[in-house]
Amino acid sequence: MDEPSKSRLRGLKSLHRNAFQRSGRAGQPTPAPRESAPPGSATPEPGDAPEPRAASLGSRAAAALRSPGTAMVAVLVVFALVTALVTGRLGGALAGGRLLPTADLATTWGDYLNAWHAVGGGTGAPASPSLAVLALLGSVLGGPSVVVSALLLFGVPLAGLSAYLATRSLATPLRRALVAGAYALLPAAAISAGEGRLDVVVAHVLVPPLLAGIAAVIRRSDGQWLGTACLTALGLAVLGSFAPLVHLSLIALALLAHVLVPGNGLRGRRRAAGLVALVLLPVACLLPWPSVVLGNPEILVHGLGARVVERPTSVLMAVLSPDASLAGVLGALLVLAAILALAVCFDVRMLAGIGVALLGWLVAIVVGTVSAEPLTGGVTSPGWTGGPLVLVAAGCAWIVLVAEVPRLSWKITAPVLAAGLLVLGAGSAIGTASGPLRIHQAAPETGTRLVLEPGPQPARLITGDGPRFGDDDLAPAGTAADWLGQVDEDLLSDDSARVRRALAAVAARGAEHVIVPADSRLPELAHDMVVDDGALTGPTRELRLLIPATPVKLVGPDLARQAQTEPGPAPEARPLPVDAQLPSFTVRISEGGTGRALVLGAENEPGWYAAVNGKRLPLATAWGHQVAVPLPEQAAEVQVGYTELPRTTLLVVQAAVVLFTIIAAIPGRRRRALTGLR
Repeated sequence: MDEPSKSRLRGLKSLHRNAFQRSGRAGQPTPAPRESAPPGSATPEPGDAPEPRAASLGSRAAAALRSPGTAMVAVLVVFALVTALVTGRLGGALAGGRLLPTADLATTWGDYLNAWHAVGGGTGAPASPSLAVLALLGSVLGGPSVVVSALLLFGVPLAGLSAYLATRSLATPLRRALVAGAYALLPAAAISAGEGRLDVVVAHVLVPPLLAGIAAVIRRSDGQWLGTACLTALGLAVLGSFAPLVHLSLIALALLAHVLVPGNGLRGRRRAAGLVALVLLPVACLLPWPSVVLGNPEILVHGLGARVVERPTSVLMAVLSPDASLAGVLGALLVLAAILALAVCFDVRMLAGIGVALLGWLVAIVVGTVSAEPLTGGVTSPGWTGGPLVLVAAGCAWIVLVAEVPRLSWKITAPVLAAGLLVLGAGSAIGTASGPLRIHQAAPETGTRLVLEPGPQPARLITGDGPRFGDDDLAPAGTAADWLGQVDEDLLSDDSARVRRALAAVAARGAEHVIVPADSRLPELAHDMVVDDGALTGPTRELRLLIPATPVKLVGPDLARQAQTEPGPAPEARPLPVDAQLPSFTVRISEGGTGRALVLGAENEPGWYAAVNGKRLPLATAWGHQVAVPLPEQAAEVQVGYTELPRTTLLVVQAAVVLFTIIAAIPGRRRRALTGLR
């Protein structure tokens, strides 16, 4: 073979060998540096692999510490600490204004899980799911009172952090930090926190991430859409536990965005499925509370918390002031910033923020002008506009974030921004300090008692150490609210006969004491029915009833017949007290006359049952609205209780839906793309 032929053969073999080797490595990933190595750096060895990872984590931590968001949160934490120390609210359980004292962990769980509640004469209405949220968080953080105090005292930095994290796709970190700080210092939210309005504080913290979640559901069409929808639905459920009106407003925004923003094909189907999840999952997570809201729409007007008499709103609501105070008016800076951004650099992306702000103002107008009676009875008044104004502030912040601001000298902008934040901070501090929120001093338990509250609010029927968080969110059973209002009027009157009959009705409910104003003439008008033990508590004094006042009583045949026809017991009635506690008890009775009965100090509502010697018997009504158990002549064992089956079934469904939502909200592993030669 000649030399040229040999040379061509060697070239073909070399080409075949190179092609085979390359094809064998084609499916293997080839390492490639993500960043160009600096000059003079050494090539890392295989054994040095952990060092770049550690350096990367360290650099990320250092970058996070140097970020504007970290500085913003640190400043807001210092602000919250100083405000809490100055107002004397740091270091204890808080109460005051619309916030009733928070019970311990076991009591909070019991208040939520129990089917029957000894509040206002007894009710089987479902408790607010806010108790479950506080109990779950309190199981980790040291108790429900710790959670409530943390939200009220540190709601400002929490709102700033949530707003900063929720807007990471809208603007630069510096602008996000400035706008999030301004949103966090919203005076309307600070005033609400000072007045113990926990619903507004929760809305202030959750609205920014929930708006971001709704926006992601509207525009997202990748494989993570279900997790995003479930995570947003879980946040909406938490928000609905405290602020149902703001929850419904966000659902309305999501539906409106679905109609206005185009979406076709797979994106449109996934968006529709995500919206169904946003609407239905929170409702299922809150079972059975939504039925209470539907049956008592006044909850949407007044929100959750202790009953108060609200003042009508004013035109200053347009500048984010819920109470027309000077501190609230300072929130106008957020509105002015949004108007300036719209006038100078309008952008189509601002339409979303405009929609949020307009809806917030519309809801605030409705809440501030429509009057309704509180859930547990009382003076008819409008609602508090703090929650809707949080939506307005979020919309204004959205407008400012997406604005293409022209480049200006920092010598001009820095003083203006600093002055604006200082003004907002001053308004927030003044609004927080001016409220009635204080550290609660627990009172000893004194059994069941009727409290005549000063002012226009009707009386309270209290069991245990006093009213606590969630009591005023329980729907009263039957005519309990009307009965309390009538008893309040009778006890405050100067008619001795009315006072004595009202005290007999109070004793029939199981109340052992009556707390009246210090200048009340009730001891003189009732004479032989109460005794003044001289216990003074501020502007009130405590009176002890001298007639049988137990929650369960045995009435004879004559008194039982009167109980079937009369609206209340006579002052001379003396039933026999029975040693039993509601709602469930078992007693053994001896032989007696025909027609006698057990009378319970509870409203007669569906759910009560009684069994005599194991046989279920129909119940009767005593004094027009109380539970009565007819008894036989012979000795028998009587079992009385309140059924928990419907409540337990709904709680199981709720737990299953919550568990599904949490699992679906956990982000799955993302597939890593393998790089190689095509």
